[in-house]
Amino acid sequence: MSSALRRLRAGPLLIGGTAALIFSGAGGASPAGCADDVAAAKESVAAGRLEEAAAVLKTACRDHAAELAPHFYLAYCYGVTGRLEEARGEYEICARRDPDRPEVYYNLGVILNELGLYQPAAYAFEEALLLDPGCVDANFNCGLSYYYARKPVQAIKFYREARALAPEDATILYWLALAYEEIDRRVALSIWEDYVHQAAAADASYVKSARDHISALRVGKKP
Repeated sequence: MSSALRRLRAGPLLIGGTAALIFSGAGGASPAGCADDVAAAKESVAAGRLEEAAAVLKTACRDHAAELAPHFYLAYCYGVTGRLEEARGEYEICARRDPDRPEVYYNLGVILNELGLYQPAAYAFEEALLLDPGCVDANFNCGLSYYYARKPVQAIKFYREARALAPEDATILYWLALAYEEIDRRVALSIWEDYVHQAAAADASYVKSARDHISALRVGKKP
């Protein structure tokens, strides 16, 4: 079920619009050459040529050392191609140089979670939420990180925040029920029943799993 983790965010590189950089070392316009490199990388990523994009961005990082956008986008390319430690390093560069970007902490949290560093991942998501408290995915991923770190009380807090922001998202209920099983099975049973009701058209394997949990809890067994 770890696939429930909400994925990396690419920022403007993949979202569309212009190739304008979201980072600038001096807070103003970025050098034209750097902007051109990022634009070329954007085209490569859109075409699925991630290694090509990474090569362009590595050159941009070297040639435009003061610019952070190439590091952010390079980290994204590393992350989606499984080069997790390299992605982590690039996101940490961004966080040190410009600590006011929630997307940096969000993506760093995803990478740390995939590396199995659940407590540091939770801290990264919390940093993202200080800057963007309304981010559903950051709340949900923070809950996952605390759940994997065996801290269900903290996990529940962030799942509930995510649920309040996105009440239609049945996946949040699924993980909220799992966390409650660790501290209050009566509440967990109620949430599982709500999940089955809300997720009737969802993935069949998740619904079957939820029904199995309900059956076990109704007879007093640990699922």
